[in-house]
Amino acid sequence: MKAEPLPYGRRKPSHLGNLTERDTLRSIALAIATASATVLAALALPLPARAGSLAGAATYRERIALPPDAVFEAVLIDTAIADAPARELGRVRLQPAGQPPFRFTIPYRDGDVTPAGRYSVRATVREGERLLFTTDTFTPVLNGGPSQPLSLKLVAVQTGRPPLPPFALGRLPASWRGDLAFAGGPSRWQVDLSADGSFQLRQTFLDRPAPNRFDDIGRWRIEPGSNRLMLRGGREAPLFFQPLEGGAALAKLDLQGEPIRSRQPDQLKRLATPQPIDPRLHLAGMFRYLADAATIRLCATGARLPVAMEADYRRLERAYLKAQPAGRTGQPLLVNLEGLITNRPSAEPGQPPQRTLVVERFVGVHPGRGCPQPNPSASASAASAPHSMASPSLSSLALGLRPGFKPDAPD
Repeated sequence: MKAEPLPYGRRKPSHLGNLTERDTLRSIALAIATASATVLAALALPLPARAGSLAGAATYRERIALPPDAVFEAVLIDTAIADAPARELGRVRLQPAGQPPFRFTIPYRDGDVTPAGRYSVRATVREGERLLFTTDTFTPVLNGGPSQPLSLKLVAVQTGRPPLPPFALGRLPASWRGDLAFAGGPSRWQVDLSADGSFQLRQTFLDRPAPNRFDDIGRWRIEPGSNRLMLRGGREAPLFFQPLEGGAALAKLDLQGEPIRSRQPDQLKRLATPQPIDPRLHLAGMFRYLADAATIRLCATGARLPVAMEADYRRLERAYLKAQPAGRTGQPLLVNLEGLITNRPSAEPGQPPQRTLVVERFVGVHPGRGCPQPNPSASASAASAPHSMASPSLSSLALGLRPGFKPDAPD
């Protein structure tokens, strides 16, 4: 029996085989439903959080030097809900703060920002628990706020405590240099100060054959009241200078911090631009090798530096790996060495050269020990006997003293 032909316009598609028209429509509807479900499921997936940032700078009007351990913080907050604590969206901390202006970038998540929010940035400067400076005005940002970079004004907080010392040193970093003549003979001095509270010093004895140079590193601070600059490094006693004319010069003081009664030159002049020395000295620090990167935290300054893999570095690395506790790789260990602190290309592309330690002679590794602490009684006894110089101990090595070199102290 022959099949009746389909009416005109009702040709059965060849790829449907024996499917009826109803089956065809059902298949098409199922395909549309499946595609729709797939699209809806994709739309329901959480989108990756996008990151935003706010950049700016903060400063204050007073000509006041911050202490080396001051900390700056800037916080992005939402104050839309009255009578409720502000909601924090992002925070950045500069530790140490250095000196103004404080340049910052606050990261935040774009998803946390809504049209109903009332966003602002507040900033503070603290020394420990003591609040030194803060913003005292509402600074709107984001939803219609000022464009970046932000400019924040900090005001001093009156706490009833003694005020910070005046800005005696001027802007940092800076270098001072001068030729001084004392009982030990003429010598050329250079002092480099950084805003993070660290210093570098070089004393070159002009009437002696080489080696006639003593390099030192350590921490500096301005003494409240007297405004004297105190340098505490590898010498048995701290050094004192009196800043003059807003940091245009440093007058050398004696070991008790008093003016030197002499007609000889006693001042170091500020250089037009910083010209930091590359100190070469005996150092101690907490060395660490992890993930093919070597770093050291210097005992004298607390600074963390990358270690160049050149010169005598391989001996240091082998001794460090041998001294590692079993099953605890990458632990910092105390080492001492003779080294050079200088600039080397940064490992990060596009970044400027960075201060790096070059190991010129590895001396030893000391498992189970940390950086020695300075002994105040030793400093006091040395101050009462200016020409005495004890033999270098590990404590003095940790502060950067080069063994076998005895710099003369001024009378």
